[in-house]
Amino acid sequence: MNNFIPALKQEPHDHIPVWFMRQAGRYMDEYKELRKLYNIRQMCMDPEITEKITYAPVKLLGVDAAIIFADIILPLEAMGYKIDFNSSGPDIGNGYRHNKSMEGIHEFNTGDLKYRTYDAIRLFKQNHPETPLIGFSGGIITVMSYIIAGVSDNNLVYTKKVMLNDPSFGIMKKMIKNMILDYVTMQVKAGVDAIQIFDSWLGALSPYTFEKYLKNDIIELVESIKSKVPVIYFSTGSSGMIEQFNDIKPDILSVDWRIKLSHARTILNGSIGMQGNLDPYLVQYSREAALEETGRILGEAGKDDNYIFNLGHGVLPETDPDTLKSITDTVHSYR
Repeated sequence: MNNFIPALKQEPHDHIPVWFMRQAGRYMDEYKELRKLYNIRQMCMDPEITEKITYAPVKLLGVDAAIIFADIILPLEAMGYKIDFNSSGPDIGNGYRHNKSMEGIHEFNTGDLKYRTYDAIRLFKQNHPETPLIGFSGGIITVMSYIIAGVSDNNLVYTKKVMLNDPSFGIMKKMIKNMILDYVTMQVKAGVDAIQIFDSWLGALSPYTFEKYLKNDIIELVESIKSKVPVIYFSTGSSGMIEQFNDIKPDILSVDWRIKLSHARTILNGSIGMQGNLDPYLVQYSREAALEETGRILGEAGKDDNYIFNLGHGVLPETDPDTLKSITDTVHSYR
């Protein structure tokens, strides 16, 4: 019996499910060998490579779910954005900062998507029907930060300037919201069992700014996706706006390590499931500290039927896979 789907639906299950954000990544030897041969684009264009790297951590770690291998900004190419990858991250040369007329930018069209995510999902479900598969997208403000600033804007410094002063913010917001919905709908049609929204930079907003400029759009987005599959919503640094998720109503809220899960659960009145929230730096630097913290987290949240163990952010590149395997085993043996 797989325990991931029942936990999403708050149904009884045998043990606490666990998976790790960025579990198909640079800490794995198999991934590093593939990266010697292919870049990110090439890996995402080949459904067999995508399927292989998506399943690799399930074999290696024994986690309860896989997440499709992709990148949150690659779908932007199907809107006319030109993306380059360098050592500091993605660079969008015709982002709003350098292209205020939005010349060449258009609504997202799945037919223009050159990455074969749909085929990779179908292949995964064909080869591993017993393994739940998570699809995903970036969140509205996180994706917008890339198209506005042209580079990573994790503190939303330039993004806020546009948000507060430029009417084009509303136009871009609508386009990105539509893109996210169309992109995840494509993944659902291909066969994913759930969707996680990665809104990594959401916590750079104040709760009041969030409520004014984004909350209603996120409510509509989550409601639309939930009509198809369960939704996990992830953000970092957003402890001050957890209460707002009582209105957004994802099936699961994934939080970082900056808040106790018991406190978050109290704010949510137990109505929304929780995911998290082990500090990935503990996992990278100290197996002993990571396992100690794992035990503490399980003591706070482990008896809830709608709890999924995860990190508070993605697995870091220098993490020892054996530490992740020990964490997985510890979580599975808790019940």
